[in-house]
Amino acid sequence: MKKIRLTIPIPPSVNHCYYYKGNKRIKKKKARDFEKECEKLTKEYIGKLGYVYPEKTKVACYMWFYMPDLRRRDSHNTIKLMMDSIEKGGLYADDRYVMPRIQDVLLDRDNPRVEMYFEVEGEEGKGIEG
Repeated sequence: MKKIRLTIPIPPSVNHCYYYKGNKRIKKKKARDFEKECEKLTKEYIGKLGYVYPEKTKVACYMWFYMPDLRRRDSHNTIKLMMDSIEKGGLYADDRYVMPRIQDVLLDRDNPRVEMYFEVEGEEGKGIEG
């Protein structure tokens, strides 16, 4: 199975994604904009690669966060929006089968991003394509 590398912008945290009106949860513009951008980047990448993960395939997702500053953040607070957006982009059929693994949180003032490496569970160390 292919190993895939994808780089996306830093997503907003769950705390910045939604507001509530009565009992209804509504996605904020910042979250909708991120979703569109991430979906677009994923589709472009898939177009170049010509591959998506088969349905019901367990996929490990290794993530390195490169933050724009040293403010205290919870990187795990961004995973849901990322996984949902990449699913909408078509890399995998159901994010239920993605096993997220945050490797590190680093500083890059000039190029904040999330670098992600996807591979089928159990195939670590066999190289990365992309």
